[in-house]
Amino acid sequence: MRSEVEKADVRLLHQLKDQKRRFVILAPNQNPIAQTNESGKTVLTLNHYDALITARAHSNTLKGKYSFIFDLENESHLYKLEQLLTGDSLYDVYVDADAFSWHTQPVESLR
Repeated sequence: MRSEVEKADVRLLHQLKDQKRRFVILAPNQNPIAQTNESGKTVLTLNHYDALITARAHSNTLKGKYSFIFDLENESHLYKLEQLLTGDSLYDVYVDADAFSWHTQPVESLR
């Protein structure tokens, strides 16, 4: 992966929830070369939003199974995302480096 992205971690989900950035979309990686990695897992990018309308606008551009909006305030959604990030899922989830800062509140680095 490029240096501008890092692998997502469960801690990020809880930090996003605490900072009221509760809406998450997992979208396919836009780089066709990086759509799968060495382990054969599908590579997804985690996108987060503080407003549902913004998440819906992004979701409307996606098709199929990737158009789902996760709400971190919904325990079943949070649990599903935690399983995707920690379990033996079929996906590797990455987040853009700019996700580590929002306004003046930095999100703790996951390295």
